[in-house]
Amino acid sequence: MAVAAGLYLLDSADSVNTAPEQVQVLPATSSVPVIANSAENMAFDISVHNADELRKVLERAEMLVSSPKSASQPANIALMLHGPEIEYFSINKYAQYKDIVDLAARLDAYNVVELKMCETAMKDFGIKKDDIPGFIEFVPNGDVELKQLSQRGFSIM
Repeated sequence: MAVAAGLYLLDSADSVNTAPEQVQVLPATSSVPVIANSAENMAFDISVHNADELRKVLERAEMLVSSPKSASQPANIALMLHGPEIEYFSINKYAQYKDIVDLAARLDAYNVVELKMCETAMKDFGIKKDDIPGFIEFVPNGDVELKQLSQRGFSIM
């Protein structure tokens, strides 16, 4: 599957200096997401065809970073991983996907995004918690977590 419907990340150079807390959904122009200005919390249901698509999603999120957010400023973008992309985060594939994992870790550490991984999908791919870097949050079920994020005020994309 391509990136889930409605997932969008920065499209224009004007948005590069936009603070992460000013994010809004723009119309889809391709399978790669676009994020622009708004104060809304958003959760994205990620499912990508390949590593390049995931890399583009993370790189566009990185464009929002002018400086790290403090611990008291939680991320307002949640990325739910519960498709084939979870395999890119397997520690035994780190050498192959180092750039993606390192970028995701930095975005998580800077409180730009929350990365969440579905334990049910992990079982389907034969991946255990010990196979995944420590910065990723495990959730029992991705669909349930998306509903909980919605209850916390996140718009689900």
